[in-house]
Amino acid sequence: MDPYAPIAGISLERYAELGADITGVTDKEEIARIVEAKGVARADWDAAVTGWTARMQDMSLMGQVATAYMPLYQAALARKQASSGQAKPTVTFEEYVGMAGAAAAIGYEGMLGYYKIDGATWTLLAGDWNAKIPTSPQYMSYGMLVEQESARIRAGGMPRPVQIGGGAPQQQAQPQQQAQPPQGYGAPQQQPAQPQPYAQQGYGAPQPPQPQQAWGQNPYAQPSPDQAFLNQAGHAANAFAGAAAAGFGALGQAFNSAVMSPGSRVMVTWSDGNRYPGTVAQLASGQVYVTMSDGRQLWVPQHLVSVV
Repeated sequence: MDPYAPIAGISLERYAELGADITGVTDKEEIARIVEAKGVARADWDAAVTGWTARMQDMSLMGQVATAYMPLYQAALARKQASSGQAKPTVTFEEYVGMAGAAAAIGYEGMLGYYKIDGATWTLLAGDWNAKIPTSPQYMSYGMLVEQESARIRAGGMPRPVQIGGGAPQQQAQPQQQAQPPQGYGAPQQQPAQPQPYAQQGYGAPQPPQPQQAWGQNPYAQPSPDQAFLNQAGHAANAFAGAAAAGFGALGQAFNSAVMSPGSRVMVTWSDGNRYPGTVAQLASGQVYVTMSDGRQLWVPQHLVSVV
């Protein structure tokens, strides 16, 4: 079977376009009205959501469909902004480091809230920089800089000021006495409603995976490498059972830095047994700091990451 064959008449490109159209919409009936206005019957949309989600999660496809979807979705978002008279949002490398560091320190939702942007804006910003960073030596310190920035914020520092260019919907970030930490590292946080390249239950375009008790339960409430070790030790009996069954080694598996390095394209194995694509940003203390295809970043135990 061709993994890119249309589902219910909806190609992957069309699915990305529709995903951009429903960005920010959470009501099931409103989503149905939007896709129907685009000439897609509700039943066909439901079938497309189910089918494309399954293909993105299919381990035998090695994340190829999810990887192909993300740039299509990013391009569709950019076209949607352009059609509304908004320019594509941009930030400098230093500003992107600051935002990524904030996401690592106070969580993805915390970062969006602090900078007063939506998930679609972050998707576009991250898509641009995730394409640039692996291609130039001048960005090779990215992972280290993000780690330093997140540590500074965790120590009580304020997130770095950012001026987003283009037409991003942004309000002035509100000053505060100090950055607020996430709800305890690993505490569940609400995930954004906009389409993402990974699947979760719900109506609409695919969403990021919800790991079952893996790495402190929420991959987007970022622990430091040391905290990640504590989390992984506490959940070793059950959180990594799926990975062990899939043939991955023990926690102390040797790390081959000659094969995996910043910029390497990798597949990350979640505790649900599925594998999702990302790019290595940093290596430290038996952990890999991975930028997922939707721009989110997380520390992952090294034995759950493999080069593609």
